[in-house]
Amino acid sequence: MTLRLSPFLLLALLAGCVRPPSYAPPSLPTPAAWKNTADSLTAATPPAAVASSTPPTVDNPPAPGNWWMLFNDPGLNTLEQQATAQNFSLQAAVARVESARANVRVASSYRSPLVTVDPQVYRSRLSGLRPLPFPVATNNLGVVQSQYYIPINASYEFDVWGRIRSSIRAAEADAQVQEANRRTVLLSLTADAATYYFNIRGLDAQLLVLDTARLDRQRSLELTRARYQAGVDNEIAVHRAETELANVDASVVETRRQRLGLEASLATVLGVPASGFAVAPQPRPLAAPVVPASLPAALLARRPDLQQAERRLAAASARVDVAKLTRLPTVRLNGYLGPQSAQLGDIVRVADNYTYYVGGGVSIPVFNGGRNRANEQVARSEADALVADYRQAALVAFQEAETSQADVRQYQAQVAARQRAYRAARLASALTKERYRAGLTTYFEVVDADRQTLDAATLLTQAQSNLLGASVALVRALGGGWE
Repeated sequence: MTLRLSPFLLLALLAGCVRPPSYAPPSLPTPAAWKNTADSLTAATPPAAVASSTPPTVDNPPAPGNWWMLFNDPGLNTLEQQATAQNFSLQAAVARVESARANVRVASSYRSPLVTVDPQVYRSRLSGLRPLPFPVATNNLGVVQSQYYIPINASYEFDVWGRIRSSIRAAEADAQVQEANRRTVLLSLTADAATYYFNIRGLDAQLLVLDTARLDRQRSLELTRARYQAGVDNEIAVHRAETELANVDASVVETRRQRLGLEASLATVLGVPASGFAVAPQPRPLAAPVVPASLPAALLARRPDLQQAERRLAAASARVDVAKLTRLPTVRLNGYLGPQSAQLGDIVRVADNYTYYVGGGVSIPVFNGGRNRANEQVARSEADALVADYRQAALVAFQEAETSQADVRQYQAQVAARQRAYRAARLASALTKERYRAGLTTYFEVVDADRQTLDAATLLTQAQSNLLGASVALVRALGGGWE
């Protein structure tokens, strides 16, 4: 008996000694410094930070929340809270996280014994003419018998080579993938909500500019009509003034049309029907938050999409181990124990009516048409593809960070230039109108000065709105803010 069980005992001891292969993320090419700042990237490479640090867990997400507080806008805060509470895409992502967590528990369950209770009752008849190992006097009559059996079956697989442990690692990495996906969806929807909101605020500022221009055009029309009736000016100036007023009215209609479309898009992000949603106008100056001149390169390590790509690669690497270890022998221990009787009443009364079996076996793959080898090749090919995806995700992260930083810096300079242009246009328009009232110039110069003022004001609000949008894009590129 000792000689027969010794191989199983040896394999059981090996189960505690053999460890699955360790996983290490691939190296990534990293530039030496930001292109748009003087920050060095060698000290804290974002992909290396993701690769070398402890993987983000579902209970400890690395990305900060409530990044929109950087903009100090109560209206935005309210909308973001509504988006995070009601968005259906986020709810679907949360459900996928729960599903992945359950899959971890499923994979872990294979490390425990499988125990079942299988009550059985059957009645059978054996032929009296059946071949027997020795004669039995049955007068060629059949034998009818009943059996009542309540066995407790148990089986257990020794994880000798670490195949089950590799499956658990793959499931855990999948759960981390889904958690990173949840944070990706959260970052995307909050950034989309902020983008739509600031675009609406930009159109509100544009409507304020158009309202001021309309009042100015209305006064110009009244002045031109009065001068025409007094014989000081001609009818052409009146029609030009009417044309300028109508053009401003058309611009108001177009701006409101764009605003309605942005409201509908924002309603979808918030998880509410567009028909019953509206954003109250707030015509106030557009102010973007101050972006630090120096941004730590390690901020890119918080990008959930980069973490998601790395964790997906980790799961694929674990599945390569599973496919490779499937080609090795499988060791199982199984048995059963339970009462057995020909009479139902005796199944609980007879002391020695139990039956048991204890045994084990080794399943050695010999031939299956190359299935296991092909499955391993499939797993390796998928892992190779995910290595490329991971490296591509890192390149996209660098690209978006560089582009967003450049946009913020350039829009800041553009806003300053547009402000100077607007101040100059307003001064020129005021001087031209004084000259027109004094009869020193024609109304054509007034029209031209008014157009320049309106264009300068419009371009200023667009630049301010673009700066806000670029700030939101920088938040998205850095994985949730710059703090």
